Amino acid sequence: MPALKNMLGLLEQLQSEYITVHQHRCVVVRNRNASCRRCADACTSTAIALADGEISISPERCVGCGTCATVCPTGALSATHPNDAELLKGCLAVLTAADNDMIIACEQVLAVDSEAFDPEKLAAVVCLGRVDESLLCALATAGATSIHLVCGDCEACELKVGRQTAELVQQTTNTLLQAWGQDLRIELTDTLPEQATAGSGPGYDASRRAFFANFGRQAREVAASAATSALEEQLGAEKPPEPKFLKVMSDGTLPHFVPDRRERLLDYLTAMGQPKTETIVTRLWGHVLIDLRICSACQMCATFCPTAAITKLIDEDGSVTLEHYPGDCVKCRCCEDICPTDALTLDDAVAAHALLDGTVESYELQLPEVKAGSPQSIVGAMKKLLNVDQIYER
Repeated sequence: MPALKNMLGLLEQLQSEYITVHQHRCVVVRNRNASCRRCADACTSTAIALADGEISISPERCVGCGTCATVCPTGALSATHPNDAELLKGCLAVLTAADNDMIIACEQVLAVDSEAFDPEKLAAVVCLGRVDESLLCALATAGATSIHLVCGDCEACELKVGRQTAELVQQTTNTLLQAWGQDLRIELTDTLPEQATAGSGPGYDASRRAFFANFGRQAREVAASAATSALEEQLGAEKPPEPKFLKVMSDGTLPHFVPDRRERLLDYLTAMGQPKTETIVTRLWGHVLIDLRICSACQMCATFCPTAAITKLIDEDGSVTLEHYPGDCVKCRCCEDICPTDALTLDDAVAAHALLDGTVESYELQLPEVKAGSPQSIVGAMKKLLNVDQIYER
């Protein structure tokens, strides 16, 4: 596994017009013992690769597919050209033109026969791995009556790994739609639906065929420049640059950040009403369980949690309580990886209502008894004297 200083440099290499890097959100940057390698596993072009336990970065191989951003649990990587706001704007335009029948296709499908489809009735992406659950749920709440994700011949495609991500997103979105009592289901197919075929009906502009036939980087840049500032503000406007290095906050924990996609997704689920299913199992959320019998009360889970799904409260009497909010959990498993006594596990099953109603679970820690004059008492005295929680024995 690469050293922490190397991870900082490696992630920076990915910064480009197609990928924005927020390296301090990466769980491996936050804690070198974290096991997350999802970006490397999902990269369609080996721009991010894993060999012999070490991550390597080859930015020249990046094709801008955005799959790494889809699988990154903490939002350390985000796709641009188009960004999420621009992609949603384009999809909403298609949804209107196609009478609420939504089709999103990969470029390989469109390159086969540029005369076979009506460009006003579908949206194109480099790879379907770019599509995430927040986009699909946004379309569902906007009134989509059908959503088709269309892949080409994945076995013959250089980006075939992206289909695995598309399948995960499809499964997760369908789980959410079913849990919230929606009739809509996401279809993943290999052929364009009949409603996408080209025609010459009223309002059809045949000249747009050429535009979509050559849909690639140039087309994505055109779409990017066409996005309105209002939509940028609503769906994730460009924010001031974030700090390059992490600084421990006053409570002894590292800074927290909940990815914009997660917050938007919860907003869309709220718009759908109350869930009809008690528990859900998805790739997105986890439910933290702590065995207090073997917990050492080190509080490292709260220190390194990237989203504050686990937080700590210290009372005036010195007692410590951990609180867990599943709605902010991004299932990065950092807490599980770094727990020194294996007292913490992440359950895949999450109560659906807990995602929306702010349900918090509390664990009152049993702090270890410390004998006067012992090394532990010295550490405790120094913490109290300096008002710093992060002091450790070596």
